Amino acid sequence: MAVPLIPIVSALAAPVINALTSAAAPKPSGSLGKEDFLKLLIAQIQNQDPLSPLGNDQFISQSAAFSSLEELQNIRKGVEALGGGSVAAVGGAAALLGQPIVATAGRFAYDGAPVSLPYTLTGAVADAVLEVTDSSGTVVARQPLGAQGAGQHTAVFAAPAGRVLASGQYRYRIVSTDGARTTPLPAIAGSVTGITVTGGQPALQVGPISVDLADVTTIGTPTR
Repeated sequence: MAVPLIPIVSALAAPVINALTSAAAPKPSGSLGKEDFLKLLIAQIQNQDPLSPLGNDQFISQSAAFSSLEELQNIRKGVEALGGGSVAAVGGAAALLGQPIVATAGRFAYDGAPVSLPYTLTGAVADAVLEVTDSSGTVVARQPLGAQGAGQHTAVFAAPAGRVLASGQYRYRIVSTDGARTTPLPAIAGSVTGITVTGGQPALQVGPISVDLADVTTIGTPTR
């Protein structure tokens, strides 16, 4: 014969309610939280018909519903912490998976060793330069590349002579110094292979390079 759970729960009802209500933070009027759900469950147990008490199966079912409610609320809190705008941005970025993109800049990880940085030019450039900035936007290196033809290229970046760069994330772009102007080129190209989120903001993974959404100039254009 199964031992009824209800008398045991009823005996613990008051302490449980007091503990929950004392620890609960104030919530907006009209909202139904997990504390309210538990109060309703305890009230149902305390006011049940003695001749037809709540069965163990019913109690377990309602307890499971309470646990599910708590899990959903925790998920909601996590989404709110991430921020509604960020969630929408991540969803939009996910739609680009597998799509070819072109951007004006990319991010890469530097640990002191030379790094190969890919770029693609749609036309010839008479005088190209690899420009690298740190996390604060300060230019830490400008590496001349010279004349470059259209197509895929790779620049090998290393810290300038006599200078030590801290390990971390850096940003690079290819600029044209033809004439008197310095013009950033849409030269970071490739298919999106993944999405990363840093500080609530999504970035597109293109091979070993990470691309900020704000730097994307073209979506869906085949890359050569």
